[in-house]
Amino acid sequence: MKLNEQETAEEQSIDQALKKEPVPEENRTEIEKAGLEEYVRPLKKDYRTFISFLNEHKVPYNIDSGVLLGLMREGKLLDHEKDIDLQMWADDEVHLLQLLPRAWEKGYTITIWLYKGLVYQYRFLREDLLPVHIMLFRRAGDWAWCPAGEGIGPPYPRQLTSRFYYYFVVARKKLRERLVATEVTRWPWKARRRTGTWLVPTRFFEKREQHPLFEGYIPGEWEAYLTYRYGNWRLPAVKWNIWIDDGALKLLRPEKMVDLSRYQSWGGGPVVKEARKTGRR
Repeated sequence: MKLNEQETAEEQSIDQALKKEPVPEENRTEIEKAGLEEYVRPLKKDYRTFISFLNEHKVPYNIDSGVLLGLMREGKLLDHEKDIDLQMWADDEVHLLQLLPRAWEKGYTITIWLYKGLVYQYRFLREDLLPVHIMLFRRAGDWAWCPAGEGIGPPYPRQLTSRFYYYFVVARKKLRERLVATEVTRWPWKARRRTGTWLVPTRFFEKREQHPLFEGYIPGEWEAYLTYRYGNWRLPAVKWNIWIDDGALKLLRPEKMVDLSRYQSWGGGPVVKEARKTGRR
């Protein structure tokens, strides 16, 4: 099912754009210094640093998605892992708000992502570590849901060169250091995003347990959860397209699946602004 005919026609990843017109050599050092995850992935595939940070401050979470799959199947992160995915209930968001000053002190840049006024993701970025994405799930009967999305590169790749888009990404990183939140359903963000919905039976997230080897929390029914997501998860997939093959990802926007008016819009703005005023960054 196509989410949006216009968006589908415009889809093209930044990697594809760069293949057509590589980033100029003279800009490569700038890109590396900027620490942009779109261009340069850190070499240190470490999840324990951030997990230990959450454990120290008693923040409730579950290790999720490809990180959970890699740890439980291979005992380590997958070789192609690009970020650390964690799951939390939106009701526990207060723990993240209280944690922000400590995260700033540790050198993280934090962006808060909203979908139609609802916070659905926190991203913690630090140049020496993989990005951390914390997805906030909400209950709808027996289901837990969360907006899903990914950037699709320049919105109009034929008109925009990779050089122009490079400067756009650099500017965006600077803005992230100042902005409190990003509303992805508004311009310019909505022009370059594919959108769907994560839908998971609530029972998979209701109980969690701490794994003694990996030192992090995982869903209590982790085997059934991985089966729900990946099918025969014990065997590596030859080909994998998250938008087609992931059992939890539905190709419908959240408003097509749940009544968004039932949920309270984000009220954490004043808390974040006050934390920034104190200079604790």
